[in-house]
Amino acid sequence: MERLFLVLVLILGAVVGAPAAGAASTTTVVNSDASGAQVSRFDVDGNSLDAHDGSLIQVGDVFYLYGTSYACGYRYQQNGDFCGFKVYSSPDLAHWTDRGYITAPGSCQYCFRPHVVHNAATGKYVLWADGGGRYLVATSPTPTGLFTPAPTPALAVGGAVDESLFVDTDGTGYVVHNTTQVAAGLTADMVVERLTPDYLTTTGQYTRLGLGDVEAFAVFKRDGVYHALMSDPSCAYCSGATGEMTATSMLGPWSGSWYDPNGVHQSGRAEPRWRARIVNADNCGGQPLASLPIVAADGSTAYYFVSDRWNGRAPNESLANLFIGPMSFDADGTLRDIQCVNSFPLSLPGPAGSYRSSPDLDQRSGFDGFRHYCDIAGNVARQQGFTPSRTGTLSSASVTAFQSGSPNAPLTLEVVDGATGNTLSHRDFPVGAVPWAPTALAARPGVAVVAGHPYLLRLRSATTTGCYGWEYNDGNPYPSGVESYSTDNSGSFTAEPVRDLKFSTDVGATSVFAPDGVPAGFAKCADESGRCAFTGTRTVAYGAGTSYRFRTAADGIDCGIVAFGGDPLVGTLKACYTAPVGGPAGYALCADENGTCKVDAPAVVAYGAVGAFAYRMAGKGDTACTNAAFGGDPVHGVAKGCYAATVGGPPGATACAAENGTCAPGSARTVVYGARGAFVSRWVTGPVACTSAAFGADPIPGVVKGCYPV
Repeated sequence: MERLFLVLVLILGAVVGAPAAGAASTTTVVNSDASGAQVSRFDVDGNSLDAHDGSLIQVGDVFYLYGTSYACGYRYQQNGDFCGFKVYSSPDLAHWTDRGYITAPGSCQYCFRPHVVHNAATGKYVLWADGGGRYLVATSPTPTGLFTPAPTPALAVGGAVDESLFVDTDGTGYVVHNTTQVAAGLTADMVVERLTPDYLTTTGQYTRLGLGDVEAFAVFKRDGVYHALMSDPSCAYCSGATGEMTATSMLGPWSGSWYDPNGVHQSGRAEPRWRARIVNADNCGGQPLASLPIVAADGSTAYYFVSDRWNGRAPNESLANLFIGPMSFDADGTLRDIQCVNSFPLSLPGPAGSYRSSPDLDQRSGFDGFRHYCDIAGNVARQQGFTPSRTGTLSSASVTAFQSGSPNAPLTLEVVDGATGNTLSHRDFPVGAVPWAPTALAARPGVAVVAGHPYLLRLRSATTTGCYGWEYNDGNPYPSGVESYSTDNSGSFTAEPVRDLKFSTDVGATSVFAPDGVPAGFAKCADESGRCAFTGTRTVAYGAGTSYRFRTAADGIDCGIVAFGGDPLVGTLKACYTAPVGGPAGYALCADENGTCKVDAPAVVAYGAVGAFAYRMAGKGDTACTNAAFGGDPVHGVAKGCYAATVGGPPGATACAAENGTCAPGSARTVVYGARGAFVSRWVTGPVACTSAAFGADPIPGVVKGCYPV
């Protein structure tokens, strides 16, 4: 089945993209293009980083980025649903792997700014976060969580909002926070409080710096001097100046403040106040997130400034970015003004990372140099041309997209023949299936494509509110196609010759298809928030409608967003479904693992178990039922088998025509053509000939085929 094949693709993709162990290396960290325009950051799967207002730490050769997720539509001061705290890991600050949630979505109504440090004495990672009128504290034995809540900490100074954690070289921990308990006319001062040895609360020892309007703190220590960076003034999602104070003890005295009689509050009113020394005018587009000392392979330490680059103070900050840049110092240790560099080389303690590629990858526009824009709605459509390098079945077509402003209609992704203009494939993504953060939305078209022939990936929507956005690169990263747009509801398109959308396509040799939704043969095992219980290893689907996430798990799995790494359909009650122990629906066992599968006619053979399979076309005769014959192990540690597709159409489908007949499905829909597990598909809006010519290929020569609406 197509959806089961996806599980295999993801498994193999993880192997392809994993960095090999090796010596130290150098990479380039990019913040902006040559013009100074910000470029998007993506994880190794091509989805934008969805972790904001958080923290960044180094553990050995690995960096961990923590932050608030906004992809489900979480909005500041609008009582939005909390999307959870997430964590990403990277060997090089350029290639990030999504490690999932450290705090579950929905577990808080007003939570921001997760800061994590490691407590060497207890061996635990400790999280502090703004919980809306209080601080949340939690612990985990690993940097990737989940984090278990601890009691609410006691503070010596109340009125706290933003916070940051710092661990000194002797292991002493501190929480740095602001306080709104200030004199009339001021906004917030900075406070440093010493933590108890377990970092779970404070000791009562503290110092105040006497500043007037600061937040978003980051502290580092260099040559015995503590440097505290902060945003001045305080304001949600603004780009205030970077202030700096220094001390030789975390509990002070701190120096560097100056009185500004002309100080201005973020609202525009006068706010004369004490301020920190300014080392950057706008935090490189946001507010401090971290000050990161990086230890290179030679033992030397360099210091880097990290800031959130906010998205115009939007209530939802899914489109916010990061800035990472080196800090430099005078001979006496004074921090120089922070430069907002477009890019810089970074010496790493270990090997650099890489992006993942699926085994059937054929075309893509890459990961670097992209920006975003939102205008797909009503009469406005966008499309990207591509040219396959090989003939086969288009098993996946992905375009990176997002929603903004609450659309009220699905986003449609179509595959169009570039020569004839005919629509070959049509997939509607419900509003809840399109995150607010740019995400690689993948359709499984199953259409036949020909090497060297032009095709288009078209995005459109009938929404009358909000819009759907897209990622683009104006540096012509994909010379074999071009982006174009329509303002007349796809009636005509205007090409933008050097612009490409962020996309990828896979072309496979075996035509395996399943309708969107729960694969045939899967059985419901739990409602959302329940426990999907089973013994052994099984593949589990989590979702609703046509939107699902899949996991291969052992001895049960929680049926929820955290266990599956995301919400496949926001705002809809979901459920979990387990794969059958044996083969896919519509397939019959033909051999146990390491045996020989004998088929009396050409057929697709599935190799695997418990919902995870590799597929190949087998001719009449013998096929070895081994990992080697199928290109790898689809599910490790489980006894597998080979299963041959039976005669007829996909499970549950009813034939509309025999081969060489005419299929009239009665409404616009997808029709598949083939037999014995091998099918190609086509989007039809009227009667269609049930022939290889009409569907662009013969999916299984020498076998009588049929047509089936799905």
